[in-house]
Amino acid sequence: MEEHNWPLHPRKQYMDQLRALKDAPFIKAITGLRRTGKSTLMDMFRSELMASNIDPKDIFYINLEEDDENTPRDHRALTDLVRSNIEVGKGKYLFFDEIQNVDGWESSIRTFYDHGADIYITGSNSKMLSSQLSTKLSGRAVEISVAPLMFSEYIEFRKDSLHSDERLFSDYIRYGGLPAITISMDRQPARIISEMISGIYNTVYVKDVVERHQIRNPVGLSNLIRFLMRNIGDRTSSRKISNVITGSGIKLSHNAIEEYLEYIEEAFIALRAKRMDIKTMEYLKTQDKFYAQDLGVRNYLSTFREDDMDGILENVVYNELIYRYGDVCVCSVGRYEVDFMVDPLHRPSYFQVCMDIKDESTRERELRPLRAISDNYLKTVITYDRFMLDDIDGIRIVNIIDWLKEWPG
Repeated sequence: MEEHNWPLHPRKQYMDQLRALKDAPFIKAITGLRRTGKSTLMDMFRSELMASNIDPKDIFYINLEEDDENTPRDHRALTDLVRSNIEVGKGKYLFFDEIQNVDGWESSIRTFYDHGADIYITGSNSKMLSSQLSTKLSGRAVEISVAPLMFSEYIEFRKDSLHSDERLFSDYIRYGGLPAITISMDRQPARIISEMISGIYNTVYVKDVVERHQIRNPVGLSNLIRFLMRNIGDRTSSRKISNVITGSGIKLSHNAIEEYLEYIEEAFIALRAKRMDIKTMEYLKTQDKFYAQDLGVRNYLSTFREDDMDGILENVVYNELIYRYGDVCVCSVGRYEVDFMVDPLHRPSYFQVCMDIKDESTRERELRPLRAISDNYLKTVITYDRFMLDDIDGIRIVNIIDWLKEWPG
């Protein structure tokens, strides 16, 4: 791969987490979509360790994505390689990039952990901790989930471009926030940027879904992913998906769709927003919503259209809320629905997202679900166009760019 002398941008929220967890008795698992910067974070943290006077001989690193005959492919070979390079124990730091490429890797990691090493792993699978690690490493691992750039980070990455925030936001919702894409935005033409996004997605699709799960119906899987990308923010169900895909001439059963949806989520291609009934505070079992983790990938799979802006804005807000609060759900309020609710069991906040509320009927439609909520917690309407008021009956009205720039993290 071609080397570029481009500046590294520390992603403060994630670096702070790594610093806080240094030497803590947990395996640090850095997960996320490919090319979100997991390896870069690992490299920067290793550099900090060496700058803090830790002997480089006490640090071991291996990239397990390398297609090399010397790269271990099973846990025995990995254990042997590490032991031949470093005396594993307390005060030793072990870094394993894309650990899921090693069969039985959790056995090696458990061995190193039991010997007192401080261990850091990356992986492109959201279920690493809940499935593969659950039996051998239960309670011994903590996950740091790395997302594409949030808009506040995106501005920082492109601070030399001299573009207005509005222009940067337009680029952000069209080309997404993968760091490698963002850094290239002011250096490469749009055609090359699109090809880069295509290459990243195809790698994720092939390596993290088709090959990993030995998919027998890749055409059906591809159609399912494109359906989700075309319908971001819409309620959906396996039955509805099946009807649409079957109508296009591709056979895909309800069971296969449910299985494929799990794989798509695992690979961070799409994220599922569950619906919660505000009265019972329980999740509803049907009609979840799906959002793209990266809008550049979404727009590669489903052509960007102005008619999609409502869903795209929802997608941006959903990803931002996940970044800020860790968990987000759709809120069902009787016969109404609020786009998003965060922290439902403690101090909930509610968010509606729309293009604008200048029209009275649109304004009433967006405010009605929030007014139907009886508690006094924060309620916010996030709009694309700016509104003349910043508050209506205690409900905050804020422009999306202003709201995205507020977060200090």
